[in-house]
Amino acid sequence: MSYRKKILLILLVALLITISLHLNRFFTSLGNSLYYFSLVVSFVLFVMAFLKEEVFNTWKKFTIIYVFVSMLIIIFSSDRTGFIPFNYRDFFSYYLPISLFATSIFMTTKYTYKWSLPIIILFGHFVGMIIWYIIAVVI
Repeated sequence: MSYRKKILLILLVALLITISLHLNRFFTSLGNSLYYFSLVVSFVLFVMAFLKEEVFNTWKKFTIIYVFVSMLIIIFSSDRTGFIPFNYRDFFSYYLPISLFATSIFMTTKYTYKWSLPIIILFGHFVGMIIWYIIAVVI
């Protein structure tokens, strides 16, 4: 099976998970994390369909481990509040999918264009300054 067929199959499964969770409204902290992970994986897989096979294979290996460890962190995290105003499980269920998204963008950029880390960090800071400037002007 070619890697594009694998991408389409995993994309289909991720979209089915997203749609079923959205329709069933199964939004506990674990349901939230599954929903957001499936959204992130769907978006990144759509982008991966246009990239090389080596980028997909590297991302796939990383994502399998990342999602497994993230689910363990969410399951075993505390329901009590701490230094943040809501419980840790909710915090991790929102933060870890966003972290996966940012890391996936970093990995695809690094492996696609063969940029070095300082160039990616400089580019990220430049884009971040532009976004914050736009937000400051609008608000």
